[in-house]
Amino acid sequence: MYAELGEDRIVLQSAWSDKESIKLIPGASWDKDDRVWTLPLSWSSCVMLRGVFKERLVLGPQLKLWGMKERVDRVDTVMAIREKTDVPASLSWTDSLYGFQRAGVAFLLASGSALLGDEMGTGKTIQTLSTLRALHLENEALPALVVCPNSMKAVWAREAKKWLPGAVPYVVQGTAAKRRKILTAAGEDPHALVIINFESVRAHSRTAGFGSIRLARCADCGGTGEVKEANCEVHVRELNAIGFQVVVVDEAHRIKDAQAKQTRAIWAASQGKTVTRRYALTGTPVANSPVDLWSIMHFVDPVDFPRKSAFVNRFCEVSFNAQGGMETAGLRNDTKDEFFKIFHPRFRRMPKKLVLPQLPEKVRSTVFVQMTDKQRKAYEQMAEGLVTRLDDGTLMVAKENIVANTRLLQFSSAYMEKTGTKIVKKIDAWSGEEVEEEVDVFAMREPSPKLDAMEEILDSMNGKPVVIAAESRQLIKLAETRLAKAGVEFGLIVGDTPQWQRDLYVQQFQKGELKVILLTMQAGGVGITLTAADTMICLQRSWSEIINKQTEDRIHRIGSEVHESIHIIDIVTEDTVEVDQVAKLVIKAEIAQEVVQDAKTLQNAAL
Repeated sequence: MYAELGEDRIVLQSAWSDKESIKLIPGASWDKDDRVWTLPLSWSSCVMLRGVFKERLVLGPQLKLWGMKERVDRVDTVMAIREKTDVPASLSWTDSLYGFQRAGVAFLLASGSALLGDEMGTGKTIQTLSTLRALHLENEALPALVVCPNSMKAVWAREAKKWLPGAVPYVVQGTAAKRRKILTAAGEDPHALVIINFESVRAHSRTAGFGSIRLARCADCGGTGEVKEANCEVHVRELNAIGFQVVVVDEAHRIKDAQAKQTRAIWAASQGKTVTRRYALTGTPVANSPVDLWSIMHFVDPVDFPRKSAFVNRFCEVSFNAQGGMETAGLRNDTKDEFFKIFHPRFRRMPKKLVLPQLPEKVRSTVFVQMTDKQRKAYEQMAEGLVTRLDDGTLMVAKENIVANTRLLQFSSAYMEKTGTKIVKKIDAWSGEEVEEEVDVFAMREPSPKLDAMEEILDSMNGKPVVIAAESRQLIKLAETRLAKAGVEFGLIVGDTPQWQRDLYVQQFQKGELKVILLTMQAGGVGITLTAADTMICLQRSWSEIINKQTEDRIHRIGSEVHESIHIIDIVTEDTVEVDQVAKLVIKAEIAQEVVQDAKTLQNAAL
């Protein structure tokens, strides 16, 4: 196998019998004109070539020279920094950073594009802004784009004024017309820092392709004319017209689904010719399996991570469940070292225990409760036959297992009642036409043994600040009624809580003016600090370990060092799917740790 440098790709000369082996490498393609195989010119291609062909691989002089330069100039430099917990303050404004944050800035500068995976609450935002400030000295930072959750836009704008004073923040919000006006103004400002939420990117960027997905095209873009310009997915839009130099995606685990249009719009916004650096930020890069990584890393470096299917086949341990669905158990043992040689130069992670030893330990406890008789009756009927009759005579039917599982989780927390009906549109399986169907709407209601346990815990805390979290808005609504009836003042952070109200509740809680914060995990899992509390009561868990961890870290972050320990109390209903849920979340956490390797990092530091 002979590999040499082409114009912008690696050219392979090989025997025809090597065809299937070459296909194992992501990005490999057959050039039928020159009758050679080619690969993307990247560090990952070189690593995988060596991994597949080992001693059979012969490098041409030009490719060998390119590989040595890439290794010395980037890979070795980055690897020398990525595990450091301190570096000297070479830039004046980094004096106020922690040592590990200065090392993070050095890593981001040296890597070019990277995934910063420091645990939540360790200051990834200010590390990134400090990096942009250093790049700005060389005129290599602005204009820049930041994609983040809606609740974090104000945080980025506020921190940018402190850490990136050369930038002009443009927070994209309001109606579509107002957003376009803001983006037009930003496009005319060479110092623009455009801050936009995930959901708005699709409206202001074209959509990148993925696999066999066909993009909708208007007549001007080669379509048949059936698609209007407003719905065209290849039309250049406002974000594509701005010459960004750097693109940042905060909470980057939100782009783990490569098929999602939101993900592909962000790819398109970040792949302009002027973009030289891409930074992904998330303390939880793996939600369920290493497959989650590919979409994030394709954003970071689409050349190093070109094809998902080849990535999964090369690095992931794949099996099939009883229903024929694909499941990934973790990394393949035989290619794991190869994976880390590619991944580590683009990834840095500092566990909180290593870099913030002053933070208190997390102490976990579980309070088990039992369902009431009426809950148990409904739960068992639903589990056995996917149908149950409520005490008002209403028949509740689950037409598929996923709906039944949701109902079982609801009955584990409280009883249910019918609250009305609604019309939903669906595609008829026989005719293929869209039809309307009237369906019943159900909601949780009392009794709820979980809320009984919640009140007992609050009584035992003697007025200490506490955060109460749940996945379900309905359960939080029941808790809201309970606390109001008991005369307990509280702040409520849910999906429809206005930003000003959310900020006010957080300020009052941190000052001690409020003793209880109620929140849903989706709404309150990011963008807020609740370190006045040393206790969190989890009425429910999410199936996403990312959401669970983010929620816990609202009270376990910089500022919580004033407490001796952080107490996480789970309320779990005995003999229900919640017990299975906890077990599966443990497995997910173990798979994630195989990739992020916190235990190895702490072991190397003798912790």
